[in-house]
Formats: sequence, structure tokens, C-alpha cells
Amino acid sequence: MELGILTLLPPLVIIAVALKTKNTTSSLFIGAILGCILQFRTKFLAGFIDMMYAIGTNEDTIWYVMFVALFGCILGIWSRTGATSELAKKLGKYATNRKRTLLLTWIIGALVFIDDFTSIAVRGTMTKLYDKNKTPRAMLSYITDATASPLNTLIVFGTWGIYYQSVFSGYEEVNALGNSMSVYLRTIPWQFYSWVAIVIALFVSIGLVKPAGKMKSIFKHAEETGELYSEASGILNTETANTQETNKGLSNKLIAGFVIPLIAFIAIIVINGDVITASLVTLALMITMFLVLRVSSWKELMDACIAGVGDMLGMIVVVFAAYMVRDSLNAIGLPEYVISVAKPFMSPPLLPSITFIVVSILTFTTGSNWGVSLPVAAIVIPLCAAINANMYLVLAAIVSGAAFGAHACFYCDVTVFTSGMTKIDNMEHALSQLPYCLAGLVISAVMFLVSGFII
Repeated sequence: MELGILTLLPPLVIIAVALKTKNTTSSLFIGAILGCILQFRTKFLAGFIDMMYAIGTNEDTIWYVMFVALFGCILGIWSRTGATSELAKKLGKYATNRKRTLLLTWIIGALVFIDDFTSIAVRGTMTKLYDKNKTPRAMLSYITDATASPLNTLIVFGTWGIYYQSVFSGYEEVNALGNSMSVYLRTIPWQFYSWVAIVIALFVSIGLVKPAGKMKSIFKHAEETGELYSEASGILNTETANTQETNKGLSNKLIAGFVIPLIAFIAIIVINGDVITASLVTLALMITMFLVLRVSSWKELMDACIAGVGDMLGMIVVVFAAYMVRDSLNAIGLPEYVISVAKPFMSPPLLPSITFIVVSILTFTTGSNWGVSLPVAAIVIPLCAAINANMYLVLAAIVSGAAFGAHACFYCDVTVFTSGMTKIDNMEHALSQLPYCLAGLVISAVMFLVSGFII
């Protein structure tokens, strides 16, 4: 479908409506409807309904809903039995002030590196710790997000590494350089956005980089009023704080009910890479432990599961709408248009930086951190070999652009999952971290440009 510059209209409308209304879901549905109008014209309503059916039965959607629902059960049990509060009390012995709390968030991200969703979920248990140390919730969301996908891209056996190895291995030009793992390993030093995002988050954690943009105003508001999140985020934080001291026996049982299942969860992912299996086994282990240890009754655990799933419904709706936008933009030819505009400017020195910028734009506008990099790879990998550009730089640029989109796009599933886990309004999270994301984007683009000329 040849729509040219009109393909940019839906993402621009989505961003404008989101900024105006501060509501992610409505902006996404408006963007999806607009995409259907461009694609189907007068039959856009039938096309919109067909797209809803297609998204609802898509395996990516089913996987996401299953994972979020299962992890909602896990978080529901942890939260409503008091295990999360007890963990916060234990961590509070080490994170005694704001700086230590921020640094602990960063360190946990570095330790739980195997999967971005797992890393985010673990940090989501730290909300009470942030509240205790009078630290705005937006900062927890930012550091969590910045050390999730960006860090995971640097792990050759992480979910991102495994995915992109499978993508790159489909090209003869890449296979000529060696096996997929060795090639991916050689791209890691050049994945500039991931490195820059992680370092900026570290500098923020230790105070070398001060709050900027909306984050600065959030900190100022917190100091003046004591409010650590906006009114929009308040409905996500309706639990009554648990200030009662827990007896030592119960405390140990609650900590065991948190730590042992979490270790099992991570171990299963390391062994077979399947978060659904890990979630099911972990949930079964948790229920068994809490029953055997007589922490909760069967009814209390089932109620906690249902409540936990309910907490995730908003997140599921946003991601469903984001998937509709993704498919709509792909159908009207947005990736092809952006690539066609950039292609005439591609040369050996410029190819890495242009590739990074194009993938960044596409992932940010479509919310698809993996999918939209595929059409770019199909063009730039053969082109890279044909004009004798540096293949490792170009491959790293593809991954880095996707990492930026996963981090910065306010309706990407990773960003939505982060705001859901840290119990903050999605737009509050996305806008408060945007200055750091854009700084990383500019620095990385310059690094790719310079590297393209000197390597």
C-alpha cells in the first residue's frame, strides 16, 4: 500500500493525544482506528473488528496475557500474604537512604539479567522501600526500565540475545562471519544505546546525574507535598501500609515464600528459557509452601490470585491496543516508507548511524521492539555486505535501536509492564524517563556515526 508520508499520521496522532490527555489506552485505540481508515477507507469498521479478532488469537498476545496473568497471581500472593512487605523491611536494613535505595535497584537489575520481564517484576517488589525513603515512584520505574531491555541485549544467552541470534543467522552474509553466538558476542561492545542507558541510570543512582525534565518537577513536588506519585497513580496504590511488626517465625516463612520461588523462577528460565513454564511451576511451589507453612488458607491464596490478575487488567488492555497499532502501521507500510526515505543516504560510514536512527524511530512509533527491526535487517544486512560496511556495527545498530524503542516508547509492552509492576501511571513513567532516553539516543547516534568513520 503506497500511502507515503500519510503513514506517519497515526503515530503522530497517538503521541499528540497521549500528551494532551495523559491517557495511553485511548490514544492507542484512536491511532489504530486511524490506521484502519487509511487502510480500509469506508470499510474501516469491519477492518478494525477483524484486527481485534486477529490480535486476540495471535500467539504473541496469548503469550503476553498468560504471562502477565500468571505473574499477577504470583505478585498477588506475595503482596496479600505480606511477603513483599517483609522483603521491603529486610532490604530496608541496607537501603537506609535515597541514594542506597536507587543503587540497590540498579544492582538488582544487574543481577537479574536473564530476561527483561523477570528483571522488571523483581524490582516491582521495591515500591514500599521507595515510599519509606521518600523517593518518587517515577525514579523506581526509570531505573527499572533502563536496566531491563538495555541490559538484557548485552547477554548472549538472554532472551534478546537468543532472539537476535536467530534473526541474524538467517542471512548468509552474517553466517560467513562465524556461528550466530560468536557473531552476536562481537556486536556487544558496539551496542551503544544499551551501554549508555545503563551508565546513565548508574550515574542517576549515585547522584552524578540530577533529575531532569518532568522527573525534576516530580522530585520538587514530592519535597513540597510529600506525595511520591501523581493522582493518576494513586488508584494503583490502594493497599493499606503494613506497619505492624511480624513475629520472627512468620517473618522467616514469608521471606522463604518469596526467595525460594523467585530462585526457582529464575533457574527455570535459565534452563529452558520459557517464562510460562517458570510462572506455572513457581505458582505451584508458592501455593504449596504457603499451605505447608500454614501462612495462608487455600481460599486466601485463591482470592489473592484473582486480585493479582485484576491488578494486571489495565496493563493487558494497553498492550492489546499497542499490538493493534503495531499491525495497523505495518499494514499501511510505515516501515517501508521510513526505510525508503533513509535508503538513499546510506553509505559505508553512515550506514550504522542511519540504521540505528531508523530502527529507533520505527520501534518508538510502532511500539514493536522486535518485529519492526526485521524489515530493516532484510535491507541493511545485504546492503552492508554489498558496500563493505562494518557488519558488526550494523548488527549492533539494529539491536540498539530496538532497545531504545523498548525503553522509550510509552506503549511498548516493556514500558507498560514496568509501570504496571512499579504501580505508577504509564504516562507519568514514560514522560519522566524521556529526557534520559533522548540523551542516550543522541549520544549513541554520535557514537555510531564516529565509529562508522573510524572503524
